[in-house]
Amino acid sequence: MPSKLPDWITYPGEDWIEITPTQAGLDAAQWRHFIANKSVKGAEWEGEDHAGNRWGTVFIRGGYRVHVWGDGDYRFQTASMGKAFTWAALGLAVDRALVDPNEFIWRDWTGEGMLSHPHKYLDRGHHAKLTWNLLGRRTDGLHWGGFPVTNGYFWRQRSSSQGTGTVADPVPGWADWTGDPFYDNFSHAEPGSVGIYSSGGQWRLLQALTALWNKDIKRVLDEELFGEMGIRPDDWDWIPGRDVHENPSFYPNMPGYGDFLDPPYEINGHPVRGGGEWVVISANTLAKFAHLIATRGQWNGKQLLSPEYVIGHGGGNGSGVAGESRFYTGFAIVSTDGIDFRDPFLPSEFFVGPVDLSPTRQRFRD
Repeated sequence: MPSKLPDWITYPGEDWIEITPTQAGLDAAQWRHFIANKSVKGAEWEGEDHAGNRWGTVFIRGGYRVHVWGDGDYRFQTASMGKAFTWAALGLAVDRALVDPNEFIWRDWTGEGMLSHPHKYLDRGHHAKLTWNLLGRRTDGLHWGGFPVTNGYFWRQRSSSQGTGTVADPVPGWADWTGDPFYDNFSHAEPGSVGIYSSGGQWRLLQALTALWNKDIKRVLDEELFGEMGIRPDDWDWIPGRDVHENPSFYPNMPGYGDFLDPPYEINGHPVRGGGEWVVISANTLAKFAHLIATRGQWNGKQLLSPEYVIGHGGGNGSGVAGESRFYTGFAIVSTDGIDFRDPFLPSEFFVGPVDLSPTRQRFRD
């Protein structure tokens, strides 16, 4: 049975109900100070242009919208935020008993005859010990499937990722680097033994999930999850991996970024969506997923998804989604600078009560 939520929690319909910070149980003076001292604007990342109003962030509490920065309806690809959707797709498969999360992936899909090289087949080498949870699991910001490649541009420079600031992380010593991100996108180490941030492993997970469901994973989320949440299929999109692979200027300042994305690009006629990335969505729509995170997978009294598969994630281009279950707040961020995904929540002293839409609470001015 779903755990009991506070009775002031609600769920948005097609549109959000917007309330004042006071109605949201926030200290109005501290909130005004917070807003006044936040420098929030469109992100500038690897050649993307988000000048003007081409960005948006939404803050919610208890199923109500409290504040919007920029344009809440602006849609753009949200980079690695899609890893949260990938994990949800795996969780749905577990909840529907399609797969045991601790089972070896090769028992369901080896990729033989579909993956580009035999050393990538999931019943060979280190892949033979690769379970669904090990390939998908993210702890401390790291993945544990043994896949070291994150993007083609950095891999060719013998860097595994962008790293922090302007310093890129070097290829780890346990990886067998050839300089070719396409050839090198496989498990180089025993799963679970080493952690590294890896979009390459998430791409393999999307391929395996597409084979497991025998369905477009976007359609899976639409039918099994988002339809219950009032998110329509045309409210969002998910760029296929083939499109990113074939566009050398996907990120203008990282030529060849998508070179690590290897076939299959379709499985039984179903497109393989981005490797945990490139969900095209607005902050207003994404905020519904933030609310699902805050409620630990519950929606209108139903447990839509097991709590361990409802997580937040950030994207390199200033996008992200997060929710927390103490004060039931959430942030949905699309190509925005100035809202830190890693710690987006307000200090506890900001909260002076629950959401309250009564006439008494409404008399207070924000």
